[in-house]
Amino acid sequence: PPEASVESPTHVTVGVYLDQLMSTDLRANQLTADFWLWFRWRGTARNPSDTFEIVGGRVNSRANSVRRTLPDGWEDAAVRLNVTITRQWDLTRFPFDDHMLEIVVEDAELAEAQFVFASDAVNTGMDPELSVPGWIVGDSDTHVLTHTYQSNYGDTSIEANAESRYSRFVFSVHLRRVGIARFFKVFFGLFVATLVAWFAFLFRPKDAASRVGVSIGSLFAAAASSIAINAQLPDVNGITLADEIVFLCLGAILTGLVLSIISLRLSDAPDAALAGKVNRVATVAFPVVIVVTMVVLVNL
Repeated sequence: PPEASVESPTHVTVGVYLDQLMSTDLRANQLTADFWLWFRWRGTARNPSDTFEIVGGRVNSRANSVRRTLPDGWEDAAVRLNVTITRQWDLTRFPFDDHMLEIVVEDAELAEAQFVFASDAVNTGMDPELSVPGWIVGDSDTHVLTHTYQSNYGDTSIEANAESRYSRFVFSVHLRRVGIARFFKVFFGLFVATLVAWFAFLFRPKDAASRVGVSIGSLFAAAASSIAINAQLPDVNGITLADEIVFLCLGAILTGLVLSIISLRLSDAPDAALAGKVNRVATVAFPVVIVVTMVVLVNL
């Protein structure tokens, strides 16, 4: 019998030009982008700009769709999109977190055996005036990969354990935080509460009401600040840098309260001078331990 002919896949060159990043919502795990997306191909009347999808994204608006035949015989189609993309942010280092934002394009109908992307790296890029408040926009990059789906999506004509492979075009942009200003804006209330807790050591050990009152007030203020910090972030299973700093400050304030109680008890003992020694050591050790631990956590 004659050999069965194998149809070669259609090769489509894809490019992106990023105009705006309107929002990067850490709490909602979303980003919204406005960009041009184009396709260039040969040998088929099928228009990839009609069948593509943004992986993990929702197209909010689509405008300025154009299709033309270029002088060299290639087909070209372009469209301007406003898209909201859902992604899981890596917040381990928040508020010193850097992120790689990705726009991932895939054909919604044809698998890799019929349809393969190639990157238009020469023409892909972003607006030089692109800016995102609170972030520095770094370099962009493109690459093409193959994504495998472990399902036949209910098509019983295909084996139940069949795999589907689709070609993907990925455009990525690196965002990083601006300096340490964000760090102090996030933790300012927490740091003030911790500083106020340190003031308790400036009272005499016998001034029990004043010392305990200051420590408890600081503890409540720090707890309120930690709630405000957590409100900026989505629920995560791991421990972030922000969590470690919150734990450090809350633990320090609680330790200060315990030391105040110890000093009070010692002041009633026969050797009352010991209370003064404990208080003096705590006055120096309290800020030193906090600052050193903070530096270690930030630089890990």
